[in-house]
Amino acid sequence: MDVLTLTAEALREPWRLWTGHLVHFGWEHALANAVALAVPWILVAPRDRRRLALGTLILPPLLSVLLLPSLGGGEYRGASGLACALWALVGLRLAVRNESALGLMMLAGLLVKLAAETVVGGGVLLRAGGWSTLPAAHLWGSGLGLAAALPVQACIRHFHPRRT
Repeated sequence: MDVLTLTAEALREPWRLWTGHLVHFGWEHALANAVALAVPWILVAPRDRRRLALGTLILPPLLSVLLLPSLGGGEYRGASGLACALWALVGLRLAVRNESALGLMMLAGLLVKLAAETVVGGGVLLRAGGWSTLPAAHLWGSGLGLAAALPVQACIRHFHPRRT
């Protein structure tokens, strides 16, 4: 096994909590994850990019710890769970601001993806090389992204109430 993938060894080798999201099963897998990660970065308001960068550093190890029980002795490679987290975070931030339609579309797209994976019982993309997606990564990532966005949204509403 690769020393960078996320495995049960991550508790003894903590760098794996971050690097498991950097390694992939091939260039197609890396490209799909890069596109998914780019969307939130393109759509986020410039004033929120620093916060998104912080989330990009903090969310991977949290997601990794949540995924460890799902691995069943296997390994996790990829950034799809992190991409779902960023989609949820940015989608919720946009939904409560002036760009509500765009944010709601991001959240709806994420919900459709999660629902499709639940119905199909796995990932919805074709893949080669004997690897499979880990829907738990997408579900946990989405939950973490929403949780990361909620405290910020509560502060925004508290300090900047809407005028009627």
